[in-house]
Amino acid sequence: MNKILLQSFLMEKNLFRVLVFPSCNEPGLEIIHALTKSNKVVLFGGSSGDTAIDPSKNILRYHLKIPSLYDRKFRGKFIEILKRHKINYVFPTVDALVAEFSTWKVKGVTFLVTDTISAKLAMSKSALYKRLAGIIPVPQLYSDRKEISYPAFAKFDGFAGAKGAFVVRNAVDLAKAERDKMIVCQYLEGDEYTVDAVSDLGGKLLFHNARKRSKIGRSIALGTKSVKRRDISKYMHKIARELKIRGPWFAQFKSDGKGQLILLEVNCRMGGSSTLTRLSGVNIPLLSLFLFAKYDVQVAKVSQALEINRALTNYTDPLKLKAVFWDLDDTLIRKDGKTDPDSIACLYDLYNRGTRQILISRKPDVRALSVKYKLPPIFRDIQCSSDKVKTIRNYLRQNNLPAPAVAVINDSNIENRALQKAFPKMLIVTPECLERLGREKIK
Repeated sequence: MNKILLQSFLMEKNLFRVLVFPSCNEPGLEIIHALTKSNKVVLFGGSSGDTAIDPSKNILRYHLKIPSLYDRKFRGKFIEILKRHKINYVFPTVDALVAEFSTWKVKGVTFLVTDTISAKLAMSKSALYKRLAGIIPVPQLYSDRKEISYPAFAKFDGFAGAKGAFVVRNAVDLAKAERDKMIVCQYLEGDEYTVDAVSDLGGKLLFHNARKRSKIGRSIALGTKSVKRRDISKYMHKIARELKIRGPWFAQFKSDGKGQLILLEVNCRMGGSSTLTRLSGVNIPLLSLFLFAKYDVQVAKVSQALEINRALTNYTDPLKLKAVFWDLDDTLIRKDGKTDPDSIACLYDLYNRGTRQILISRKPDVRALSVKYKLPPIFRDIQCSSDKVKTIRNYLRQNNLPAPAVAVINDSNIENRALQKAFPKMLIVTPECLERLGREKIK
């Protein structure tokens, strides 16, 4: 058996039991989405905070409550969790954990992190700038008040991103920055870029993809598009040669307004908006997993000219329902006469969860219409009815279904008010609120 076939065989036999921690933040959610479809991966999420507000809990079947890094007994408790759940790969999503895990050696567990020197260097902007000065352009740091040219920029040395940063416009602002022990550096007014990257275990850069940060919110790129710039490519190779980062990492640059790109920071982990790179054809979390498992990997060619806008997605735990009644017009079929893809996805998700589904419509040819619109043949029953209250009441009685365990998905406000009056404990959902039903959790 040749090497490639042997690796393929081993990957089928030995599943990756991967813990993403914490899984509640943007990088964690991106890693989950990147790994969830792989048949090689059993996925675990974990958080130290309030799991009620952790969206990964609504996505993953295996979600763990994990002590904080700053818990005095964190190491012992964390290793016990790894052993209990037979986790063999850990994907940290914050810089402090990358630095912490870079010092750990746990039998049978691989931490997807770079070496300790790189991890700790990336956590200090001033140390990073000092290390890379003369190799690539870095911001001018002001250590003497007399050197400062306003406006300047103040930011915390050890925080990733621009959390707490502000423009220093005068001596009052400068005094605040000094009081808060912030570094004060050159103000950059031009466009900002993030570059997703992955290097092999020897620190050789395998791939990078630059994206312009068009719209920024919560310190992440909500609007971003792929770009090609030779200067970025040159700088990324120089950073890789100097720092020898292993696995996934990213760098951020900003223009000085005159066309010169200057480094903002380097992070030895996944970026929150690296979704664009995955959608462009390169799945960095999955590549990283294979790299740390010591498999030969080849990087696909990235698609260019992609632009994405990121917006709020709603998550909730899947409801335990015994039955769901569906309306046809303006529910399964959109107002433009086309089958609604969101409703069809919901149909299959409920089917996977073992929920009985019934189609009710006023149309006398409802069965023929279900075929015409190519609805999946997964309905337990299809009925024509001009009185949904009566039809549903009879169906519940005949099949011994309790109203609290049943939902109706229907667009008509008049019908829905009648249903709510007749069945106060039944869940009534309109077509734009299908997220209310939740989705089956994945592993």
